[in-house]
Amino acid sequence: MGYSSSLIQRKFKDIVGRRYDSVLKEYHEFLLTEEEVLVPEVRSILMPLDFFVHDITNEAIDVLSAYDATISLAYITDAGVVELLERALNHSSTEEFQAKKEEYGRKLLERTAAKLEEHGLSTQTRMFVGHKGDDVVQMAKNHDMVALCRRYADGESTDASISPIVLRICQRVETPALIY
Repeated sequence: MGYSSSLIQRKFKDIVGRRYDSVLKEYHEFLLTEEEVLVPEVRSILMPLDFFVHDITNEAIDVLSAYDATISLAYITDAGVVELLERALNHSSTEEFQAKKEEYGRKLLERTAAKLEEHGLSTQTRMFVGHKGDDVVQMAKNHDMVALCRRYADGESTDASISPIVLRICQRVETPALIY
């Protein structure tokens, strides 16, 4: 007898009596199976960064410290913005924009990696031009968890809302997601 079955048996034995099987069938979607109760092992965590992610919170570091995992930091410059600038401006202006974005990205990666390593976490860094939502979903397939800043790909919103890109990523990834 599995955990769910024994739980229902104990909880409802005096109430349902012979209706145990029908209760189990009717409520099975609300109960975790034994496989779902197990906490998945997290060995690698993807943390995408961009221009709108300024810092990682201490609370997020505390949560990430609970795992013995390597954190893959990925700074992504939006390919759509680069294409738009290429069409609107000349090639040298686009290259100048990309150079400034790369410099900012390098500094952000170094600062974030240093902060995580101060807390004993192992990090890897990567920087590229791509599609912020689609590339994160694709990369998440090779990681056990995704850690997303609520402002990732959002802009400078002043409220405490979560970016639509972050919500879309969370809906599409199959791995657990941490929003900080």
